[in-house]
Amino acid sequence: LKKINQAGNHLLSLINDVLDLSKIESGKLESFTEAFDVGAFIDQIAGTAQPLMTKNNNHFKIERIGQLGDANQDLTKLRQSLLNLLSNAAKFTHEGSITLQAERQTQADGDWLTFAVKDTGIGIAADKLDHVFEEFSQADNSTTRDYGGTGLGLTISRRFCQMLGGDLTVASQPGTGSTFTIRLPAVLPGAEVPQEVSSRLTANVAQASGDVHK
Repeated sequence: LKKINQAGNHLLSLINDVLDLSKIESGKLESFTEAFDVGAFIDQIAGTAQPLMTKNNNHFKIERIGQLGDANQDLTKLRQSLLNLLSNAAKFTHEGSITLQAERQTQADGDWLTFAVKDTGIGIAADKLDHVFEEFSQADNSTTRDYGGTGLGLTISRRFCQMLGGDLTVASQPGTGSTFTIRLPAVLPGAEVPQEVSSRLTANVAQASGDVHK
């Protein structure tokens, strides 16, 4: 029964991923913006991800750099992307540490949010880094055999981030760990921002400082 349940969950995950990818490629997947407090969003993500960390006895910590403020983005796609990165980090790390780092930066073209997921797991070889975002691709065959997965999670996460005006990048070394970084604008490009939300976003810029919270 356990094997049947695992196979069923794997098949359901694969079907959902294929449907998401097909919607992205057909241009039928739309973005829906909503205003949210970034700090509260991080707390929610941490609460959801914590049970994943205990499975392999990993230490999970959150780092907040500066004032995170409010954002007006597609919360659902951002949440799915970030949880996928945390799930991967928990899967490929054993008795190590996983860090979720969040930062807000004010630049000439507006405010940008950065979410970095750092782990001390198995890492990825340099010649495999270019392939981790390809459909149905993982680091190598042994990764699929030992850890499972559909090879679509990172592809979809990166496509989501690009839809939201940003990107998803990776830096890694075998045996040392990996860092996957989501960087996207605090306001979805082209989105209509309500006046009250716009006022809060403007206040975020005024409150931005060099304070570091860990």
